[in-house]
Amino acid sequence: MRVAIAGGITGGHLFPALAVAQALQARGHAVLYLGARHGIEGRLPLPVPHALLEMSGLRSTRRTPWSVALTLWRARREARQHLQAFGAEVMFTTGGYASVPIAIGFLRLSRRLVLLEPDALPGKANRWLARRAMRICVNFEEAAQAFGGTQTIRTGLPVRPEVYLPEVEPADARDHFGLKRDKFCVLVVGGSQGAQALNEAVLNTVQYLPSGELQWLHLTGEAHFELVRSTAERLGLNGNYHPRAFLTGREMGLAYRAADVVVGRGGAGSLTEFALNGLPMVLVPYPHAAGGHQRYNCAALAKRGAAEVIDQAALSPQRLAETLLQLRDCPQRRAQMQAAGRAWAIPNAAERIVQLLEEVGSCTHLQASV
Repeated sequence: MRVAIAGGITGGHLFPALAVAQALQARGHAVLYLGARHGIEGRLPLPVPHALLEMSGLRSTRRTPWSVALTLWRARREARQHLQAFGAEVMFTTGGYASVPIAIGFLRLSRRLVLLEPDALPGKANRWLARRAMRICVNFEEAAQAFGGTQTIRTGLPVRPEVYLPEVEPADARDHFGLKRDKFCVLVVGGSQGAQALNEAVLNTVQYLPSGELQWLHLTGEAHFELVRSTAERLGLNGNYHPRAFLTGREMGLAYRAADVVVGRGGAGSLTEFALNGLPMVLVPYPHAAGGHQRYNCAALAKRGAAEVIDQAALSPQRLAETLLQLRDCPQRRAQMQAAGRAWAIPNAAERIVQLLEEVGSCTHLQASV
């Protein structure tokens, strides 16, 4: 089977796409990933055959009615050329605006379109494409309710296999980062967007708490690292604070093993990785995320008992410190959150999606819609 895969711009759309692509290859299927040159996929080495299209006219900072129309037309035409040359039989998309012109180009050739919706509240691209898709895979049950159709199935969200390392001992993971083996560890994951407010809150909380109460592994994001590092150095923060700009996939898995609790945003990919690793979550949804989807994601996990949620407007050193110390001092509550997160996460999401794609690919009665 020859499967085309679309979805990128951010890691939340790219990494699940690549996880499915690699799972397909392991089953002997041919894959072609299509993305955008200006997205994260244009800055990372991609492990599968790929073609990146010019879609900068769809960026919010450059978007005009003329740029949108022209970019959609050009990207759809270029995507169709790649799809025809590849001989795509099925298309799988993970959402985001980059997937729209690619999916439209494919729908002129075939109806075998399968969507993945990572968030609790479906995005605009997937809501529009859902009417044309054969099946819709969801990560949150709430998304299935929003689509309201019988074509949805809960597969979960694929994650990079290297971020789940249950075989690694927490003590060894802490050694990797120079952390103390016996001290409660807070992992902070700011995400690629909106990390500055969270970074500032964490720095203020580190100063607010008495020295030695907690130890911190703080992933600031590359754009904010130098400012955070220099600020921490100027303030003389204690040796229990460890800022890092970026971690590779395996290092991310080690960070999850090292942590007792995670403070993060509400992106679907990060939440799924937190839950799969059994980390109690303190979540601060990014208030400017498209459609407010991070608030819906965080609320869904809080309802299940896997997370505590603090709105960014209410985030303060006192509030964050109080929440973290309560979790440190209540192992039973942490165990309940850990169990709730693991009960929600689906470890074999990629395999489930591959099986569904194989079923869709075997539907011989469908004709191309050209």
